[in-house]
Amino acid sequence: MLRIFLRILPFALCAAAALPAAVIRGTVADIYTGSALARSVVTLQPIGSPDSAVVTLRTDDTGSFEFPKLAAGAYVVKAARRGFLPLEYGQRQWNSSGTPIVLAADGVAFLNIRLHRYGSIGGTVRDENEIGLPGQEVVALRDTEPPELVTRATTDDRGVFRIPGLAPGNYRIRTMGNDSSGVAYFPTFSSQTLRVEDARQVPVYLDEETRNIDVHPLPGTLLSLTGAVTGVPDGWEITLTLVSDLGRRTVTTAAFRFGALPPGAYEIYAEAHEPPPGTGVLGCYDQFTLSRSLNEFVLAMTDVHETEFDFGGGLGGRGGRRGRGQAAPPPPPDSPAIVARRKDLAGVGTPQTLELVDNRALLPPGRWELLAVPPSGYYVTAFSPARNPRSRPDTWNEIVVGAGYNRVRILLSGGASALHGLVKFGGDVTGGAPVFLETWDPNTKTRLADLRSTRADMRGNYRFEGLAPGAYRVVSTYEYLAPDTAAMDLLGAKAIVIEGHSDLQTDVILYGSP
Repeated sequence: MLRIFLRILPFALCAAAALPAAVIRGTVADIYTGSALARSVVTLQPIGSPDSAVVTLRTDDTGSFEFPKLAAGAYVVKAARRGFLPLEYGQRQWNSSGTPIVLAADGVAFLNIRLHRYGSIGGTVRDENEIGLPGQEVVALRDTEPPELVTRATTDDRGVFRIPGLAPGNYRIRTMGNDSSGVAYFPTFSSQTLRVEDARQVPVYLDEETRNIDVHPLPGTLLSLTGAVTGVPDGWEITLTLVSDLGRRTVTTAAFRFGALPPGAYEIYAEAHEPPPGTGVLGCYDQFTLSRSLNEFVLAMTDVHETEFDFGGGLGGRGGRRGRGQAAPPPPPDSPAIVARRKDLAGVGTPQTLELVDNRALLPPGRWELLAVPPSGYYVTAFSPARNPRSRPDTWNEIVVGAGYNRVRILLSGGASALHGLVKFGGDVTGGAPVFLETWDPNTKTRLADLRSTRADMRGNYRFEGLAPGAYRVVSTYEYLAPDTAAMDLLGAKAIVIEGHSDLQTDVILYGSP
């Protein structure tokens, strides 16, 4: 028997080695120079295979990569490297979606991926005599409503600045205000205005620097804020942040001084942590308008208590109420995940999932936006307290956290809805196309939550689950990676209303071409 096994084994190994397997290989290079981009990150995303994991690797010294031993199917390949705009293979424009690679069981695909560099803005900050001003902070704001601060730079010894890493689009350039040269200058937009409405619109293009965007800051009286936090024991670690629409400035001392401040609205928040192994936390938060310099600004720190999250169940209606004589449904098997991001005058921070212990989490004082992510089959029917009582409970909700006791109540309902259908083009089903779902307010014509996206499988089927009742818009297109509200209008997104406990079928027509 052993002899027979040993004779058969080589043939079995050869047969196993001969099993068909697909391969995707290729190179990543600079689109203009053709130079290989070593150590680029290349990601492989299977389509229509929820159990298949995303695979990531880096290119070698020659910019080459290979994904071997792949199953037959469809894949999206994405490449990225620092300083270059990420790209999905098959993109028609820098902001469009890539096309899937379809492989047979023994198929081989070779991809030439060419990356564009980000754009940049350059110029000089000049005084009234056209002399460059060194050490001036300059920011680029995306031309949105309101403008969104993207990044910043500092002028060199000749007053010259360069702001890199900008995606194509329109921007506004603004100095941050400075009094280091012996003359105080207001934060000023190019060209020489304090009003964003009058600011110069600066276009940015791929692989190009938009030059000669000079700024002539206007002289004026800048203010200062000097003060101290009180009630903090010796040895505790303090972090204090002053916020305006120009950004955030942070210090780590009890006594503070912020200079070169223009008049306007401000927020300030502070935290103090007991040194290890202590667990004590102190905090405070305040909003104010600065119209003159303040020299004795006092922030009284108090104990920060954990925010309590109270989760309740409900029936499948909009408000989760049950009628007389109806028994309450069982609670969900798991509590929702709570995602939090700080919100202030400078914008919103990076989302983070809170680690709940006994349905409690520590949130420092200030304004926060919270998103409840319910367990499968449930949706959020009520969220309180919300700073905007008209906001939908299943979206981001703003709260103000004080230093004392804070409680957030979130009601859940079973019977979350779903939306599914086919993507068609020219009357035929088309597979692999991106599908976008927008949570939509038809009255205010605004987007209420982060855009959802998926791809249809290779039979053209798409599906979104875990949806709360309400108004939505859906569209399928390769023309965008993430269409904004204006793009959804342009694409003719289909408006739909989803009821509770429903599985709505809606076929969509692919905008553009496959």
